[in-house]
Amino acid sequence: MRPSPSVRSAIKASSNQLQQLLAGSGATATHPLRLLLSEELRETDKNAIWNLFEDNMRGLYTTTSFGWDPRRKREQLFDPLSRYILTDVDDRLAAFTMFRFESEDSEDNVYCYELQVHRDHQRAGLGKQHMRALEVIGDAWQMRKVVLTVFKENTSALKFYRGFGFSTDESSPNYLAESSVDYDILSKRLGVS
Repeated sequence: MRPSPSVRSAIKASSNQLQQLLAGSGATATHPLRLLLSEELRETDKNAIWNLFEDNMRGLYTTTSFGWDPRRKREQLFDPLSRYILTDVDDRLAAFTMFRFESEDSEDNVYCYELQVHRDHQRAGLGKQHMRALEVIGDAWQMRKVVLTVFKENTSALKFYRGFGFSTDESSPNYLAESSVDYDILSKRLGVS
């Protein structure tokens, strides 16, 4: 599907523009956030992102229909359209969100491909801070909702997202009936009129 004018405009936004949105929103109050395009990541950032992703998700991927395919996942993570929100604690990556602006089913969305928090920093508010940042960014660029995919087996993530106001999206295979698919697509509407 061809991106809408809103999505095309959002894709063209610089990291500095998005960073300024967050600075004025209070979303950076808990911990400083860095916003970068995939192409702006340093090699040390990419390595830290990959290591955190692999530590948190490799076990889940190997038991799901997606399977563990590191080459394909690296391509997705570091695609030129990918954007990152990074949080460092004591000069080490503590959390990251990888997202993109996308048009799907005639709706403009912020699609959260990954939200990963290092196990030493879980339940410290970083996940909520990152989700608030996505909402601020989505609202500013007139996106309709934040969308994400979560494995059903990842019950702690499901609980987190549902507690943050996400529900099963109409595009999820599990929307109308129980399905044998091992993931859900969740979404949260944004304040766009």
